[in-house]
Amino acid sequence: MNRNKLQTVFVYLGVLAVLVFTLAPIVLLVVATFSSDNDLNSKTLHFMPDQWTHKNYINVFLGKASDGSLPPFLKALENSLIISLSTTLLSLFIGMFAAYAYARFRFRGQQKLLVSILGFRMVPEIVLLIPLYVMLARMGMINERSTLVMIYTTFNLPFVIWMLQGYFRSIPRSLEESALMDGVSHLGVLFRFAIPLSLPGIIAAAIFVFLISWDEFMFATIFTSTYDAKTITVAISEFSKRGMIDFGMQITGGFLASLPPIILALFFQKYIINGLTEGSEKG
Repeated sequence: MNRNKLQTVFVYLGVLAVLVFTLAPIVLLVVATFSSDNDLNSKTLHFMPDQWTHKNYINVFLGKASDGSLPPFLKALENSLIISLSTTLLSLFIGMFAAYAYARFRFRGQQKLLVSILGFRMVPEIVLLIPLYVMLARMGMINERSTLVMIYTTFNLPFVIWMLQGYFRSIPRSLEESALMDGVSHLGVLFRFAIPLSLPGIIAAAIFVFLISWDEFMFATIFTSTYDAKTITVAISEFSKRGMIDFGMQITGGFLASLPPIILALFFQKYIINGLTEGSEKG
């Protein structure tokens, strides 16, 4: 076997090892959602269940459990969807204007302000938890989906601004100057040139903001106590309360909650890769 063939064999073996390492947990997760309580609670290690069942899915969607009460999974799913989409749209709307201003206008303290935005994102979120709770509780904003949207937007804005300002800087100034000379306003330049040319970066930023908001747990569990505002991560965690741990429902709920991020990543993988690679080069 010559050297090139040997290298090809090692490459394929490496790819196979990565695939097994990354996909095996997902396959085991899917199999576990169809396993009975006896299989999941068994002390004997076995990868395939003795008894296949779809009872876990029925229990999750119907809110059934051994103690008769569980958080409404579909309501939590709806809350997560509304909160994540609202956060994504709001973060992009505010972030695009701020990023364009940092990329194209010159003003006093511009660089310091840009660095301070990134510095705010470096502050551990748990440090702000109690002050935020006290302030929002006095304002009567606990158990509100809008409260989570506001908090998530605040923490995601630095990421959006830093990512998009790199894209806007990469657009040739001559293109915008020609449009300005033709009578197009700065706002028109932003919407007619800057945003279309930066679309891969905007989509990548939107996907990351959505995923971060979808997976967030700490603020969601502290700032919500009723099912009108609880998100899917909080609902799944409550499957292990009430004096029992329902492994089947926890696993099934976790699998269902992971589907939207997986689908997003599969459909928009080109934009995610382009957004990260081009953004890092242009930023």
